[in-house]
Amino acid sequence: MKTSEDRPGNDHDSEDDGRVLADRYAKADRNRKQKLRRGISVMISVIALIAVIAFASVYIKQGRKFDYNEHLDEEVLSLDGTSVTLREFGFYIYEVESFTQQQARKYNHTDPLDYWNTHFSAGNDSQFVSELARDTAINACLGDLVYAHMARDAGFVLPEEKTEAIPDEVAKWMQEISPEQMDALGLSESIVKEVIERQTLAKAYAYEYSSQADLSGYSGDVAQLLSGGGEYFEKELLSKYPVKKNEKLIAEMKFGRISINKEQ
Repeated sequence: MKTSEDRPGNDHDSEDDGRVLADRYAKADRNRKQKLRRGISVMISVIALIAVIAFASVYIKQGRKFDYNEHLDEEVLSLDGTSVTLREFGFYIYEVESFTQQQARKYNHTDPLDYWNTHFSAGNDSQFVSELARDTAINACLGDLVYAHMARDAGFVLPEEKTEAIPDEVAKWMQEISPEQMDALGLSESIVKEVIERQTLAKAYAYEYSSQADLSGYSGDVAQLLSGGGEYFEKELLSKYPVKKNEKLIAEMKFGRISINKEQ
């Protein structure tokens, strides 16, 4: 009886079967390696893409960093055709920052920004000190614009003694501000003089107006009611004039870091 080992051609068939099996294993191994290489390639591409996105994000943020000096001649606000640029508004920025900085140093002498970053919770009126300072500067500017406008419309003439005092006021103001702060704000002595002239006229007329203002229906301190931002001022005076505000530019003003604390 012949066994399978005695059958003709058995060795050849076994050899063929082994070669086919080996080819299959080799092909499967090649496919596995190709898939692995493709997987690694995809992973590297994803990592590279993430890195590019992260870099682009940082670059975009840096590119969007507000450069104060590039916006000096942009309008911050206007009232009835009278425009105030960021350069001119620098007068009010300095006034508010220098005053608030005194309070900040009392609050924390070693880190004044601690005070500027303090948040006061008061319902809808909750604000950081820096935001309150910004609003104060805007209200002060609007107050000067409104009362100066009213004075001119009323034919109000500034008393001679107040006119004569303006040069001294300008000189005093210029002595208090540093050259570095003047540069940071884009101010010049001529701009300071122009703003002080308007401010002097506005204050003189506001004082005159306070004696005739009908405050019935309003309660509180008279000076506060009549000042820029005051309830009477907002409802009875400011509302009579068309006002435009550059909200985008105003939002970029980081009070506490414009003419002071720039190195921190």
